[in-house]
Amino acid sequence: AVASTDYVIVAGAGIQLTLPTAVGNTNLITIKNKVVSSVLVVANGAETIDDAATALMQTQYTAIDLISDNANWHVT
Repeated sequence: AVASTDYVIVAGAGIQLTLPTAVGNTNLITIKNKVVSSVLVVANGAETIDDAATALMQTQYTAIDLISDNANWHVT
């Protein structure tokens, strides 16, 4: 079941997505790459995604789930 605090983003083009701040964020964010082009996911400001500034989704039909620890984002 999807909660009202969950977000699903389906990228239909090669784009760059900037995440909202992880601070105080209790949302689960799922990002799906629907196209052959890469999707670049960028952390907000100095925050990180699994200790990196970005997450690159290079393969079509891949997806990542992101959850905040109230300071940074983590791939689940």
